[in-house]
Amino acid sequence: MSKYFRITILITAVLYTAFFFMPYLWQHIYTEEVVYILAASGTGGMLEPTNPFPYIYSVLYVLSLIGLYTYKKLAKWLFFIIIIFNLLIGPYLLGFSVSIYLDMSIGYLLSLFEGALMLMLFSKEVNSKLK
Repeated sequence: MSKYFRITILITAVLYTAFFFMPYLWQHIYTEEVVYILAASGTGGMLEPTNPFPYIYSVLYVLSLIGLYTYKKLAKWLFFIIIIFNLLIGPYLLGFSVSIYLDMSIGYLLSLFEGALMLMLFSKEVNSKLK
């Protein structure tokens, strides 16, 4: 399972990177009207669009993946905290999400791989390697 664990972490990192950078590609792949609609993401959130929180969150997410790849126990808890934050607090802070099928497909795959990582973290083989 350790081999699959590391592969799953790498795939999760690639998917997260793609998901993070998708808004920067919108203007190149979608029409102006679609980009205008997609720009409404974050409306109703408590954070201003210029807030550095999404970048801090992304750094913590990447650090948790690097830590999991190197079998650090602290990374396991950081990863769980990030996922719980996403589920319980994120929607209120970040507002509503507007997305298109390509973005949602990447986000859906990312969620599946995050779930797989969480399950693997509870396996005896992976859990015993965490230091």
